[in-house]
Amino acid sequence: MRSIFRRKQNDDISEEISTTRSIPSLGLFSPATESIQADPVRELKRLGELEEIFVRSKKLESLADVPYIVEEIKDGNIVLLDISRLNDGNNQTHIELRRIIERIRGATRGYQADIALVNDGCMIITPSFVKL
Repeated sequence: MRSIFRRKQNDDISEEISTTRSIPSLGLFSPATESIQADPVRELKRLGELEEIFVRSKKLESLADVPYIVEEIKDGNIVLLDISRLNDGNNQTHIELRRIIERIRGATRGYQADIALVNDGCMIITPSFVKL
């Protein structure tokens, strides 16, 4: 809205200042950001840039395993977690498992990772380009 009421001072300055985007069909009420649709060719190029994608497996023991999992997701790998030791029905280990999962979820939120339960003893954590 600021650029609409600005006076034209000099042609060179006004060209540098007025860099607003608008969608012609909406006119003045156009959204601030344009929606970008997924381009399959671009996604294939992005996947081609990744050298190799690995599927890592890890037996989840404690909170000390979280940095390893986050690093693997950051590298673009898929992680399978064996949670059978912490999902044995004991209330104390169940609370610890929930704490670990929340820590993983919080640490991988920036990478838009997906977390899913495969069965009672296994979880999968995937990077953003892998759809579950």
